[in-house]
Amino acid sequence: MADDEIIKGIKITQFRMEKIFKRVFSESFSFSGRGEWMPPCDVYETEENIVILIEIAGIDKKELKITLEGNYLNIKGFREDPSKIDGRRNYYYMELNFGPFERLVFIPCPIKIEGVQVDYKQGLLKIILPKLKTGKKEEKIIEIE
Repeated sequence: MADDEIIKGIKITQFRMEKIFKRVFSESFSFSGRGEWMPPCDVYETEENIVILIEIAGIDKKELKITLEGNYLNIKGFREDPSKIDGRRNYYYMELNFGPFERLVFIPCPIKIEGVQVDYKQGLLKIILPKLKTGKKEEKIIEIE
């Protein structure tokens, strides 16, 4: 029985250490000193578009700002901490991010600004960037000498 308690204690400690390492070394950890966090993001390409999906549940659309700066799409926003009204509290788990965030996404090809579509549903921000068609790609056979 005592061995079971020791093993349980070790597992709990291991779980806590993993959470600490994930928090410290995760992509969302910020060294900016401003308390910003970085929401998870998927970027993929189709034949016609570059598509960006960002998980930002609980954020009001009015708190979002999306700008294109050169080859980068910058998404900024703010998620209010709803538990601030609860006063003093002791956490058992603290995995959610609140406050300001910023996500900078590299855009690998020219896009048509006038065709950009943005949709925010069920906590997912979906940005569709239509690729700028630069004409038919030329194929050339290169001879080996």
